[in-house]
Amino acid sequence: MPRLGRGAWWLLGSELISALGSGMTAPLLVVYLHAVRGIPIGPATLAAAVGPLVSLFGNPLGGVLADRFGARRVIVAGLVLTAAATAALGTVQSLPAVMAMIALLGGGLSIALPAQDSLLGHLIPPEQRSTAFALRYLGLNLGLGAGGLLAALAVNTDNPSSFTLAYTADGATFLLAALAVTVPSLRKTAPTRTVRIPLRETLPRSRPLWLVCALGALFTLVGFGQFKIAAYGITGASTQLLGLAYLANTLTVVAAQLPILRLTRHWPRHRTLAAVSVLWAAAWLLVWSADTLWNGNLVIAAGVIALGECLLATSMAPIVNDLAPDHERGRYNAAFLMACTLGNLAVPTLAGTLLGGGLGTHLPLILATLACAIVLPCLRLPGLLPVPTTATHEPEPATTR
Repeated sequence: MPRLGRGAWWLLGSELISALGSGMTAPLLVVYLHAVRGIPIGPATLAAAVGPLVSLFGNPLGGVLADRFGARRVIVAGLVLTAAATAALGTVQSLPAVMAMIALLGGGLSIALPAQDSLLGHLIPPEQRSTAFALRYLGLNLGLGAGGLLAALAVNTDNPSSFTLAYTADGATFLLAALAVTVPSLRKTAPTRTVRIPLRETLPRSRPLWLVCALGALFTLVGFGQFKIAAYGITGASTQLLGLAYLANTLTVVAAQLPILRLTRHWPRHRTLAAVSVLWAAAWLLVWSADTLWNGNLVIAAGVIALGECLLATSMAPIVNDLAPDHERGRYNAAFLMACTLGNLAVPTLAGTLLGGGLGTHLPLILATLACAIVLPCLRLPGLLPVPTTATHEPEPATTR
């Protein structure tokens, strides 16, 4: 395994643990609210959107808190809040109580996430950041996939108590993750010097950063989140076929992340991002062809999107942390996460507008065009960023026997 340092491994392990719990509950949230708690499907869907909306405010707050009080402390506080809200979500019944718990859950996570990115960026030297963030993405997919499998085996609407048990277990994983961040190897290596930042300076004033944030929002808009809506809305694919597509996406990430990391260790990061754009444009053309040629193209497209996700994991977050001064690392990561949240919120807006207007067949072509349009700004990054955007000095991940 790559030699990243004991503290970094504990941090990556904590995120794997919390992802395992999230995989058990996140995909079933709307099903739980509607089928178990009896909340109509419309309000249930709106309630599920409360978390991302809260993240728009929680991400910047988490960045400021990480820079002021230390990233490790903020991670622990955010995960404990998330644990309490998640466990409570399995017991509350009224819509206002549900929305309150989802808001607290989203708030806790959105505070913890920029602190996690900040701490990982601090623990890992620039030449190993692609490796660290790629392994993190691999761990998140492993955890979410394993959690989803556990949910499929143990949770069902005929047994409402199984949902309560799943949410309790999810809360426990967040507590375990918080406990993992308190180990001595992290306490000793985490930054302790803090900075007093006025609230009016919650977001950094860095043009290069905001360029990267804009790219992050666009990548989020044309990525796998869009696929979850478009694939069904355009082709009317069966749930079995969609399930196979989601499985193909997860398995591709798990199987391809480390080989792609080795393959691209000498690639400049801006060219890696351009490759993501090309892959995703090809994937959306496959989705477009699925309606007229072969529905199985959806499964292939999901795998191609996963290859792009693997490339993105080795490049985008490392660029953000290369840009970030140590005393502003929390705010830089928070700004990037907020941009990605905006991209996520734009996903149903774009898809819903086109599908609702009977223009759904044009959605894959629009997304393919957007993906192609991202290529040029990616290739121009070296002239726009004041720091090297290259991974040419990144060593091959070391292995131990």
